[in-house]
Amino acid sequence: MNRYQKLLKRARAHPGVLLVLLASALLLSGLAALYLQAVHEAEARKSPEARAFEQAPEDWLAKEQNVSQFRQALDAGSLSAVGLASAHPGLVLYTLKNGEKASSRVPGCTAMGCAGTALDRLGDRSAEAGFALVSVEIDPRTTQRRVLDAASALVPPLLLVALLVGVLLMAAKLQTGVGGAASRLALRPETQFADVIGSHEAKAALNRVKAFMHDPRHYAKLGASAPRGVLLVGPPGTGKTLLAKALAGESKANFIAVDGSYFTAMFYGAGVSKVKDLFKLARKNAPCVLFIDEIDGIGKRTQGGQGGGAESELNRIINRVLVEMDGFEPMDNVVVVAATNHENNIDEAMRRPGRFDMLVRLGLPTLPDRQHLFELYIGKLTHDGSADSALLARMTAGMSPAEIANTVNKAASTAAEAGAPKVSSEHFLRAIETHQLGGEVSAIKSLLTEATRTRLAYHEAGHALVAHALGVGAVERVTIEPRGPALGVTYITRDTEDPLYQQSELSGRLAMMLGGREAELLVLGSVSSGASDDLKRASELAINMVGSLGFSKTFGLLSVAGVPKELLGPDIQAAVLHEARALLEQAQGRCQQLLSARRAQLEALAQALLSQEVLAGEQLSQLLGTEAEPIPHNSVRQRTEPLPELA
Repeated sequence: MNRYQKLLKRARAHPGVLLVLLASALLLSGLAALYLQAVHEAEARKSPEARAFEQAPEDWLAKEQNVSQFRQALDAGSLSAVGLASAHPGLVLYTLKNGEKASSRVPGCTAMGCAGTALDRLGDRSAEAGFALVSVEIDPRTTQRRVLDAASALVPPLLLVALLVGVLLMAAKLQTGVGGAASRLALRPETQFADVIGSHEAKAALNRVKAFMHDPRHYAKLGASAPRGVLLVGPPGTGKTLLAKALAGESKANFIAVDGSYFTAMFYGAGVSKVKDLFKLARKNAPCVLFIDEIDGIGKRTQGGQGGGAESELNRIINRVLVEMDGFEPMDNVVVVAATNHENNIDEAMRRPGRFDMLVRLGLPTLPDRQHLFELYIGKLTHDGSADSALLARMTAGMSPAEIANTVNKAASTAAEAGAPKVSSEHFLRAIETHQLGGEVSAIKSLLTEATRTRLAYHEAGHALVAHALGVGAVERVTIEPRGPALGVTYITRDTEDPLYQQSELSGRLAMMLGGREAELLVLGSVSSGASDDLKRASELAINMVGSLGFSKTFGLLSVAGVPKELLGPDIQAAVLHEARALLEQAQGRCQQLLSARRAQLEALAQALLSQEVLAGEQLSQLLGTEAEPIPHNSVRQRTEPLPELA
C-alpha cells in the first residue's frame, strides 16, 4: 500500500508527466483497435477456400508431390481447389475432388509470372474445369525453420546494437572518470622526504602542510586557515611528482594523481563531471593528497577566442575546480598539490588566498645533490667501482635529476651493447658527452683529414693548458671526437658552484677561451674557423665585464645595463667596445706568453690526443704538469650568470 501511495504522490507532483503517459496509452490503444479491425475485415473478404488454405497450410505442405502429378490432376479435371502462394511464386496447394490434399513447387515461376510452366493460363483452366483458384498468404517454412531464420535475422542487428551501447557506456565511463586513473586510488605511498634528494627549500615549505594533515583539529581550534592548495613550480625533471608523493607518505595520507589532460573530454559537460567525481573521491578517502600534474593544461582562461564550445568547456572546468577548493571544510583534510613548468599560464583566480596560495619552487640540484643522485643510480647497476661520483657531479652542472637518471641508464645500455661485464667510468663519461653535446660520435669523424685532426688536437690542447695554468678550473677531460656540432671539447669544472666570480677568474676565462686559437697560430702559423664560437663567447663575456659587472676603468661604478636606451649614444657604445677589445687583447697576450713558455707541454698534449683522441684522469694530470697559477684573493667579486664549462 505504501508503494502505491508513493506513486500517487509522485503523479500528483508531476501532473504533466501523468498526462503524457495517459495520452500515450490512449494512442496505443486506438492503434491496436484499428489494427485488429483491419485484420478482421481482411479475413471476412476472403473466400472459404482461401481461409481453409491459410488456417492449416501444413495439411497440404506435408504432402508435397511432383509437379507432373499436379499436371496429371489438372489434365484429368480432378482438382477441386487450387491455392497459389503470393509470396512464393511456383508454390501450389491443391485439393482433389476425392478430398486428398497435396502441394507442388512449379519450377520457372517468378514474381513476374509463370509463362511456359504448368501454371500458364491456370485461370482459364479453372473456368473451364470448374475448380476454385485463389491467392493465399502462407509461410511454407516449418516452425523450427521460422525460429532459426528469425534468430539469424535478429542476432546481427542485436549484436551491433549491443556493441554500440557497450562503446557508449565505456566512453561515458571514461569521460566521467569511472574506471579511470582517478578511481583507482593509490595506497598510502611509502615515499618519504628523505627519499627526495635535494629540494631542501621545497621540503621545508611542505612541512607546514604535513603538520596540518597530522593534526587538522589544532589548526581549526586556533582559527587558523589550513593550506588547501600547493603549487609546485620548477623545470622539467626536478621531481615534482616524487615530492608530492613524499608529502602523502610523510602525512600518512592517500595519494591520487591525475594530470591536466584528465579533465578534457569528448562530450560537452563531461569534464565538469570529472572534476566533481575527483574531489568527491578525495573527500571520501581523506586524509588525501590530490596531485594534479601539468595543471597549466587547464589553468588559463580564454577570452574572446574562436574556440567556441571548447573554450567555454575549459573555463567551466577551471571554475569547477575553484568552486570545489572553496568548498573544502576545515576538517576535510584534503590538500590539492599542482605542478607546472609554466607558472605564467596559471590563472590569477587560482592563486588567490584559499586556493593555490602556497608557491613552492624547485630548482636544479646542486653539486652535492648531483653527487648523491649519481651514487643512488649507480648503486642500482652492476658496475666495476671505477666511477668517481664527485667528478661526474662536477661535469653535469645544470642537469636535472631526470637527466642524471637518463644519463646513468644510457651508460648501462652502452655497456650492455658492447658486451661489457660491468659498467665502467668510461661508460658514464661517454654518456655525459652524448647528453651535453647532443649525440653520439659523429660520422664526420671518418671524413676528417690528418691535417684537420692535428689542428683540432693543438686547439683543444691550448684550451686545456691555459685553463690549467691560470687556475680557471679543473680540466677533467679533453677529446677530439666530434659530437653534435662540436669537433672537440675540453671539460673544465669548478670545485664549487659559488654564484660569484672573481675578476681574475673571469680574466682567466677570457684567456682560456682564446687558448685554442692562439695554440693554432703558435704551432701551425695560421688560424681556422674552429675558433668562431670561442670568439663569440669571449666577446660576450668581455662586454659583460665592462658594461655590467663594474670591471671597467672608463665607466667606473656606472653600469651600462642600467642606463636608459635613449642615453646610450654611439660614443658610449664605442667606449664599451673599445675597452672590451682591450680586455681581449690583454687576455690574448697573456695566453701567447703562457703557451710559448709551455710549448713542450702543448706538444705532448697534442700528440697524446692524436694517438688516443680522449684524455682524462691521471694521464691528463701528468701531461698538464705543474700546479696552476694561484688566483689573487683580493680580486673584486661580482654576481653573474653561470658561465659555460665547455671550451
